[in-house]
Amino acid sequence: MRRSVTYHARLMTRFARVVVPAAVLVALAACTNDAGTHPSVSPKTSSSPATPVGTTSAPAGTGVYVYQNAGLTATLDLDAGTGTLEIENDTGRELAAPSFYLLDARDGRRVPGSVENPAPTPDGETSDFDVSFSGLEVRNIGLAVLLIGHDNFGAFVQQ
Repeated sequence: MRRSVTYHARLMTRFARVVVPAAVLVALAACTNDAGTHPSVSPKTSSSPATPVGTTSAPAGTGVYVYQNAGLTATLDLDAGTGTLEIENDTGRELAAPSFYLLDARDGRRVPGSVENPAPTPDGETSDFDVSFSGLEVRNIGLAVLLIGHDNFGAFVQQ
């Protein structure tokens, strides 16, 4: 039995020394064309663009972020250190007071957001809050994250 295990281990080592480098070379060759440059890729076009249902649109580069999941819609609208947070609660339960934080796209630094007079949002109701943040320009926001109570609900999607 011991001899069989040793034989198979040697066989697998030889296999790895030959096959893995060959596979890497084949993959590299497939990534380049004859001129040694990347092959061009044409975007796929369609006669009617698909638009998700229930989205909010705003000009590119704005500070409008939306979070939607399981009956909760949160809209964070930021501009030069201030803004608003709207919580629409159709979850079937009361939601704890909201908060948020931002990540700087340049260095990943966490920037805390402040919600003025945070309060729970009862089921079936909408709450509006004034918010603020400092030390980050809207154009450098890499990610906005929603917190409900002590729970991290995840990232907003920039609109």
